[in-house]
Amino acid sequence: MVSTLLADVLAARRAVLNQAVADARHRWPGLDMAAFSGFVSGTLDPLCQAVQRHDPSATLRIVEAAFELGLELVAQGHAGPKARLPWIDLAWRSLVPAVAPLLVLDPRETLGTISNAVVRLGSSPGVRVAQWIDAMAAHAGDCASLPALRDLGALCAWQAGMVQLRTPALACIDALPTDAVTAVLGIAAGDLPSVRAQLQQDRWWNPRHGKVDPSGHRIGGFSGLDGTFPAPPQVRATAEGFVVESAGQYFLLLADAFGAVLLPADLAEYTAASGSGPAPGVIARLGVQWMAPALSKDNLAAVSGPAGIALFSPWSHHVHVLPPQ
Repeated sequence: MVSTLLADVLAARRAVLNQAVADARHRWPGLDMAAFSGFVSGTLDPLCQAVQRHDPSATLRIVEAAFELGLELVAQGHAGPKARLPWIDLAWRSLVPAVAPLLVLDPRETLGTISNAVVRLGSSPGVRVAQWIDAMAAHAGDCASLPALRDLGALCAWQAGMVQLRTPALACIDALPTDAVTAVLGIAAGDLPSVRAQLQQDRWWNPRHGKVDPSGHRIGGFSGLDGTFPAPPQVRATAEGFVVESAGQYFLLLADAFGAVLLPADLAEYTAASGSGPAPGVIARLGVQWMAPALSKDNLAAVSGPAGIALFSPWSHHVHVLPPQ
């Protein structure tokens, strides 16, 4: 069942929406219409009501755009009750109403921007998607344009663990509303210039705590159990992070105060990286401090560079990356 409001909107655009369904079923023969019905009642209906409260004159065209995009998202397994992950529905229900003015200006681009961001975040292990949605829902209403929405999205994504966005997020801070930036970073407004300088200087410094957390991050895992590495990894250091080799596969490991990610890399990057590490005594101390007892002594290895220290073992599919010691 849907609300009377949405039922009236769907009836008013019946011919157009029926054609959209027919086109979608032709493009995606496996489209589950029961799942799409669940999306309409559970996600599209609340959005329709939120738009009606903001600008009734825009409800019809926004619902039409959302209906058509929803068909694609449900067909691809990103939305609806059978979605692989809950993030699209959560973002549409809690974040999209917060950007109603942008939705009125360009519904397809606004919905597409948010949906693409959520899908990308959800495909990155370790990224805290719920944190991103909450932060954006709280502060995206300050964005007066789609470029500003994307910039705020990059800042919130970095804070949620998407480390590869650190540089672009720092670069866009001046273009964003100060209140939104300081709230996302968890700082007082007057501290922004000094905090930004400290963040640029030290990737491991966390402004919320005013210090570096020495515990770092553990990343990887056995690929046969939803991890990343098919074999215990070997690691080398670069200026910005580490390059990891596992069974002939290569990964760029980036880490900072807010998380750690693995991105594609290649043999040339691994070969060019450094295999130098801390002194044996430092490795032993760090192993006892941060590795499981079974891994802390037996063939424990480490490499170090400007971005930190990586601990790894022939008996583990994980890498533990730490701030410089």
